[in-house]
Amino acid sequence: MMNYLQYPVLFESSESDFTTQGIGVLTDCLNVEVTNEFNELPELKLDYLATGDIANELVKDCIILADVGEGYLKQLFRIDSVKKSIDNKIEVTASHILNDLSYNTLKQNINASAVTPVAAFNLLKNNLEQPELKLKMISSINGTTSISWDMTKIDNAKKALGGADGSLLQMFKGEYLFDNYTVHYERTIGTKTGKVIEYGKDLVQVNQEENIEETYSAIKPFTKVGSGDDEKIVYLPERIIKTSNAANFEKLRILTKDFSQDKIETVDQLRSRTNRYISDNKVGIPKVTLQFEMEDIKDDLGFVDELKMGDEVTVYFANLNIDTTARVIKTVWDGLLHRYKTVSIGDKPTTTSDYQSEQNSQINNVDKSVAEVSKDVSDLKSSNEDAQRLMDELKKNVNDTRANMLSYINGSGRDVMRFLPDRENPTDIVASESGGNYGMRWNSKGIYYDGKGTVAIDNRGNVYADNFVGQSITGVQIRGGEISGVTISGDTDISMGTGSYRTSITNYGISTNNMTVHQVDGLRAVNIESGYLMINGAKLTGDGSGKLYMGGLRILNESDLK
Repeated sequence: MMNYLQYPVLFESSESDFTTQGIGVLTDCLNVEVTNEFNELPELKLDYLATGDIANELVKDCIILADVGEGYLKQLFRIDSVKKSIDNKIEVTASHILNDLSYNTLKQNINASAVTPVAAFNLLKNNLEQPELKLKMISSINGTTSISWDMTKIDNAKKALGGADGSLLQMFKGEYLFDNYTVHYERTIGTKTGKVIEYGKDLVQVNQEENIEETYSAIKPFTKVGSGDDEKIVYLPERIIKTSNAANFEKLRILTKDFSQDKIETVDQLRSRTNRYISDNKVGIPKVTLQFEMEDIKDDLGFVDELKMGDEVTVYFANLNIDTTARVIKTVWDGLLHRYKTVSIGDKPTTTSDYQSEQNSQINNVDKSVAEVSKDVSDLKSSNEDAQRLMDELKKNVNDTRANMLSYINGSGRDVMRFLPDRENPTDIVASESGGNYGMRWNSKGIYYDGKGTVAIDNRGNVYADNFVGQSITGVQIRGGEISGVTISGDTDISMGTGSYRTSITNYGISTNNMTVHQVDGLRAVNIESGYLMINGAKLTGDGSGKLYMGGLRILNESDLK
């Protein structure tokens, strides 16, 4: 039987012995919740009676000892905030003790090669500005890597664990379990339980139904080969590859996938890569997003209350005759009832730390790309004074745009970022003012800003903006209702219409399917290779010898009268 804490225990901020009852036991707690998310540090929230015995002792930086979940007991939390509410209670939030690393820094850059996770962690521990002698890592990962932690970029020690480029989480792709000052870092945490959840029988949930509806059951792959005018797109002769279970779905959902980045050149290579993509990404298998409210759980699912972070279960979709595995990715523990309030099961998530690392990488890539564009422009040469003046203006505009963009991105946003429907398995990331419209929405279908679609990009390849401003637009085809400017030019011609109605303007003249006008000064020449000329209803023709006829009657010229 688990040795749960009956109530959380409060300690002084500098306490090191947690085997005592410290300042006191928080027996006047009204509510205790501990949220634990995959690869993240647990967070504690509790409500305490404002007239409780040790209410005045609840102050910032004090330490609370509390349980986190099944088999995850007696963890230390440092108080972040204490607020008194109007309903005679005190609201306390606290972070796991290892979050102290967020307020510690490196005393020098750390560079090392061929290090294991434990060796890298020890280098971190030995190079903290504020020593933490109790820190320890346990890991069975024997692989090695090189680390390069710049103290100007790893501006707090926690980022070396996860949340920055080059972190242990990024380099080894492992999974964390935090036990007070001890960090467990393994390839995988949790166990394979062998338990089965029969979806559609044991439970039905809205989010999961949406996941089933959005499951792709076929891939339409293509790749681009060649470049410039020689570029061509290669498709499979059969066009699509279905998943092995495609027949189980009511309708076929086809995902178009570009494999050009894989440097594929043949149909056989494209087919092989597509099959590997289907296998690696579990195409045809619904994404699992299940949340169990323990108070409503049925007897058949009673085992959920015994699961631990990272544990694996099988989810069987009876209607589709498909089974897949999923893992525990979030728990909320009730510290007074000593049981879970909710357990969330799904795919291994992209954590906040992973997300931040990816965003940092993307911003760095934007910075690098803009710098490269600026360099390319700087290398251009002009052959005359006017061209040089325009080139100088172009370079200035590129540099100004770069500076403005980075300043805008790095500035504080006006809106609050939120994950919908919830943080552990978000389908949307939105930004909005309190009670206002979404200033931004980002999901698998696309992204828009300002809540009115004034700037939008979707996954079908569409880009919309009220205004496009830039130095140039390059593309295979540009279409519009009206195009205007100082000059409109083409390398070979400018054409209007298609087929037999096509009219082209070239350096030679203007031509249609039946006529070419190559010189018009007033009206000096009209060249009709065949056919006739209609002038106000009169049909003019020639016989090729210089004689002119109107309505079949020859028109006399000056030589005929001599």
